[in-house]
Amino acid sequence: MTNMNHIKVIKKDLTREDFNVQKVIIAVGKSAERALVTFTQDELDFLCRFVEDTVLSMGVNEIPIATMHNIVESAFGFPPFKCISRGSNPGHPD
Repeated sequence: MTNMNHIKVIKKDLTREDFNVQKVIIAVGKSAERALVTFTQDELDFLCRFVEDTVLSMGVNEIPIATMHNIVESAFGFPPFKCISRGSNPGHPD
């Protein structure tokens, strides 16, 4: 696992918190549950790697939570998530 100990997430209330990819997984899991979507372990592993790699490539010590949300959402445009991206759900308007 990549060392992300030096990176802080700037929350909406402007407090700073250590980056923890498990919080991303928990948040995505809650959203998925509301949408009746279940992710495989491979998909969750991809998401963790994608988020960590993207944050590290930015070369920052702090990252706003809104940026984290954008990074997570952008992961859904790549395999293995293509099948659930916007427009692929028949009940979801394009």
